[in-house]
Amino acid sequence: MRSKRIGKIVLAFVSAISLGIGAAGPAAADSAPVADVGKTTVVGKDGPEGIIGGETADSSRGMAALHRNGVFRCSGSIVDNRWVLTAKHCLYVNGDRIPDSQLTVRVKSLNRTSGGGVVGISDSKVRANHDIAMLKLNRSANAEPVRLATANPKVGATTYVFGWGVTCGTNCGSSILLKRATMRVESINANDVYGGRAIRTSGLNGRTCNGDSGGPLFKLVDGKRYQVGVVSGGTQYCPDDSNFVFASTPTSLTWIENVMRDF
Repeated sequence: MRSKRIGKIVLAFVSAISLGIGAAGPAAADSAPVADVGKTTVVGKDGPEGIIGGETADSSRGMAALHRNGVFRCSGSIVDNRWVLTAKHCLYVNGDRIPDSQLTVRVKSLNRTSGGGVVGISDSKVRANHDIAMLKLNRSANAEPVRLATANPKVGATTYVFGWGVTCGTNCGSSILLKRATMRVESINANDVYGGRAIRTSGLNGRTCNGDSGGPLFKLVDGKRYQVGVVSGGTQYCPDDSNFVFASTPTSLTWIENVMRDF
């Protein structure tokens, strides 16, 4: 299941307005996404945030809700009991890196505001030129991790995305409960918002929007879910005919494994 380019897909979904992760402008090296910042919203944000359409998920297995100072920011996935995978742009505000001490994740709960457990972040790593980041937990999540695919899905494949983002394109709040949407793979040769290899999809029964950034895209293999992507970007306001971009996790698999081994 592996990925690259996306035409004019508009930056990640962390909203450029209100409370927090705005579209990062040029700052420290590699902190600013490469898309046209003036036309984008970056997914995972503290204002508008859940999946539009779709359905409420029946399980929170492998999911993590990322918060900054107690305010929801992005979605993520548990890849090891001490590590969460998310989007790199979730860790920046106006080009500045968010201190690890301000970040926590809620795990083992469909509800991003209660239940399960809250775990702090002791360290974080970002991949150069890719919208991929790893968060090291300060204690075990005691949760079942997701499986990571070794190859990208094929064009035309049905995939599934999970997240807590906004439930409409404008002027509405985020979903308190985890949601799922079904997507169709349109290309495995797209680019994420930093220029890294990515998967481009269209929505079948829903679509991603602000707050879904960092959430996992899964492909079913023999009835088991394998993560193939991380929510990175999409068209502003998330219209019905949007395309959506996911940083390819198979492309970054060696980097992910090295981070978990070396840190």
